[in-house]
Amino acid sequence: MPAVPERWKGQCEENYDFNSSSYCNRKLIGSRFFLKGSHSSGGILKVSHGSHVSSTAAGNFVLGVSYAGYAKGTARGVAPRAHIAMYQVDPDSDALPAEVLAAIDKAIADGVDIISLSIGFEGLSYDQDPVAIGALSAAEKGIFVAAAAGNKPEASHLINGPPWITTVGAGTMDRGLTASMTLSNGVGIKGYSYFPLDISTVELPLYYRKGKSGCEATSLNRSQVAGKMILCDNSFKEEISLELVPALNRLGAYRPADLLEPEDCSIPLIAISQSSGDSVRKFAIDTPGAKVQSLRFQSTDIGVKPAPQVAGFSCRGPDQFHPGILKPDILAPGFQILAAFSRKLPYMSLGGYSLMTNYGILSGTSMAAPHIAGVAALLKSAHPEWSPAAIRSAMMTTAYAVDNTGQSLTEQFTGIPMSPIDFGAGHIDPNRAMDPGLIYDIQVQDYIDFLCGQNLTRKQIDFILQGRGWHCSKRIEVEELNYPSLTAVFKSKSRAVEFSRTLTNVGGDGRSVYRVSVENAPPAMRIEVVPETLVFRHRNETNKFHVHLEVEEGSPAVLYCFLRWSDGDGHVVSSPIVALTLDDHGQ
Repeated sequence: MPAVPERWKGQCEENYDFNSSSYCNRKLIGSRFFLKGSHSSGGILKVSHGSHVSSTAAGNFVLGVSYAGYAKGTARGVAPRAHIAMYQVDPDSDALPAEVLAAIDKAIADGVDIISLSIGFEGLSYDQDPVAIGALSAAEKGIFVAAAAGNKPEASHLINGPPWITTVGAGTMDRGLTASMTLSNGVGIKGYSYFPLDISTVELPLYYRKGKSGCEATSLNRSQVAGKMILCDNSFKEEISLELVPALNRLGAYRPADLLEPEDCSIPLIAISQSSGDSVRKFAIDTPGAKVQSLRFQSTDIGVKPAPQVAGFSCRGPDQFHPGILKPDILAPGFQILAAFSRKLPYMSLGGYSLMTNYGILSGTSMAAPHIAGVAALLKSAHPEWSPAAIRSAMMTTAYAVDNTGQSLTEQFTGIPMSPIDFGAGHIDPNRAMDPGLIYDIQVQDYIDFLCGQNLTRKQIDFILQGRGWHCSKRIEVEELNYPSLTAVFKSKSRAVEFSRTLTNVGGDGRSVYRVSVENAPPAMRIEVVPETLVFRHRNETNKFHVHLEVEEGSPAVLYCFLRWSDGDGHVVSSPIVALTLDDHGQ
């Protein structure tokens, strides 16, 4: 590791059994604790949903990470020569919002270059959201902020949606940690599991009782399920009771389920897709004496198809406060991520024993955000003059929205085609992001002008900007914010909208000519781009264009296509165009 940057102002504070002399070094160069709430006095913080952090800074850049509870660890990550500073808050604190804002402000003052946040607050407006407030302060200092979109896939649960934050959804990879079973009819079913033993089972009777009640702990009868494989109907909307696993342990049964975490796998469990579940269900219903012939755990598949997919848990858009800003912005790997893990915490339990590990398999948008923070660090190292908005633009406009079978990205468990409402601009492509050709840049004053156009009071804007001096140079409507995606929101009979955007040439010093194309537009979308050609004569030159979008009345709630500028020399600058029709309740 390189030496700690001389400009670094952070410290390694001690807390509980965290000994700074034992843990701080050239890698971990800062640790601070913000534990002022009523729940944080005494003892060690319990495991919570926190930031699972990749090592993500380059050269002498410093990554600041705000997390809840004990961090579940760091992985080698995208840019292994990172310096990392950790900022801990208490997830159970009654002062959590204040702690989070204090942690972000301290990270800024300490001199971080990138902030990765795996914490957020659902349902808070900008002037009440400490992440929104702190992240805008970071943007003013040129600090890039990546934040998890959240792990509730239902509508209106997305967190960290302000336009000055890069909001990250989770995708799967083409490497799968799998488990499999073979039915007594010879059909093989593959899923995933974190059960840590390689066991061999033969001739397990298959038990299925229709409906969720069939797998509730209170509905299980020992004489009916002991020694059997139980098929459970499950979904994100109807999660199986947490009491189920200990109940099955007590009853001696096995079950496949839809959604698993390592801590669920104290008994042999397999998560299978909806289509596989449908076939197993039909087999269980139609076949007297249906059995599971064999089970296999601890397998790794390489070259899984399709991949990537939108992780089943990843929060979808639109953002409930500003649906005209497409969120999430981008996908990054967030499912079955190998991450370093604290040996002070139990990773899972088995047979009454707590299992510890140096590395664990973790999933969540909390795993995806650090990947984006890492790419941001690499881009900042290669292009130190770029703003946080320029870095995000480079990622978004070079992202890909097709999987390794050449099809549009789909949902992990159902296989249903997804849209930019689910995956943003697409999946991160770090190598292409290094040389995007053109960028959509946004300055902090543009964000202030955007706030001025959102019917906020002066007091509310003062609160967002933490009392710093500000003024409105103009009022920017959402269609005018120079965002890398274009989203039209229709709530009335009006079916047309105008966008304006400005592109900056970062692709080279020579002359370049970019021509526009609109790809995959459905018949109900009519799009006109003016001009259709942009000519750049030198680096950092800007050009403006306008997009006129019309959508037929009675069209589906979500329509989308892609606007692409190409120079014919390898640069393709891609932006999703989304037409979103909402009802009176914003749904």
